[in-house]
Amino acid sequence: MTIVTITSDWQRGDYYYGALNGALLSLSSELRVVAITNSVPSFDVLQEIFILKSSFRFFPKNSIHLLGVMSEPNPSSPMVIVYGEGHYFVGVNDGRFSLLFDNLPSLCFEVLLGRDIPFSSFLALELFREAADIIITNTFESRTKVCDIKRESSPSVVSNEKSITGRVIFCDSFGNAVTNIEKSLFDSLHKGRDFIIYVQGPYMKITRISRGYNDSALGEIIALFNSLGLLEIAINLGDITSLENLNTSSEVRIKFLDEI
Repeated sequence: MTIVTITSDWQRGDYYYGALNGALLSLSSELRVVAITNSVPSFDVLQEIFILKSSFRFFPKNSIHLLGVMSEPNPSSPMVIVYGEGHYFVGVNDGRFSLLFDNLPSLCFEVLLGRDIPFSSFLALELFREAADIIITNTFESRTKVCDIKRESSPSVVSNEKSITGRVIFCDSFGNAVTNIEKSLFDSLHKGRDFIIYVQGPYMKITRISRGYNDSALGEIIALFNSLGLLEIAINLGDITSLENLNTSSEVRIKFLDEI
C-alpha cells in the first residue's frame, strides 16, 4: 500500500480535496490518501512547510506528500517531484523545497505534462495525479526531466553571547506561538545566566522556561521548549496569539543577563 498525504489551505467545504482524493484513488486501489491538514491559512506557504516538515518523518518510507498551498504551476515554477529522506514530495518549484529540508536533496524531476496540459483553474489536480502515477509506476524517464531545486532564504535566527533573536513561525489551533529558536542554541548560550524573553517588543517579558503547561498558573504567559525542540510562547489555557496579536512576523528576543 502506498500512502499519499495532502497538506493544503483548502477550507470551508471546498471541493478541491474531494476531487483530488477521487483522482488519486482512481489510479490504484492500493493507494491510501491521508490529509495531514487542509487548514493552513490561505496562501501561507511557510506554515505549510512547517507543518509538513514537522510531520512527514512519522509516515512510512516512500510515502508521497503533496504540497497543496499555492499549488498552481507556471512556466518559471513548474510542478516537480523531489525525493528526499526516503520520501517523495510533489509541489511547485518556487523555492519552498529548500525550506523543507536541512540538507537539500539532489533528486528533482519536472513533471512534463505541465508543459502541454490545457489551462484550468485547478491545474494541480491533474499534475498531482500525474506525479503520483509516475512514482507508482516508476516511469520517470519518459514522463519527467531532471531539474534543479530553486532556493529560497529561510527566516534566520540571529545570536551572540548576549542575545538570541528569532520570530514566530507557526500559530497552532490552540493559540500557541511556535518560534524558530531551538533549544540546542539556547542551551549553548544560557550558561546558567538569568534571562528575559521579549515578545514583540519590550512590554511582554518572560523570565523563565516552564517544564510544561502544568508548571504554571492558570492564565499565566509562559515559554517552554516543545516536542520539536523549539521555543513556544503560550498562555496556560488561553490564546496568546489573539491576546497579543501575534503572527508569523512577530519577533521574539532572548536577552541574557550578565552575572553580577
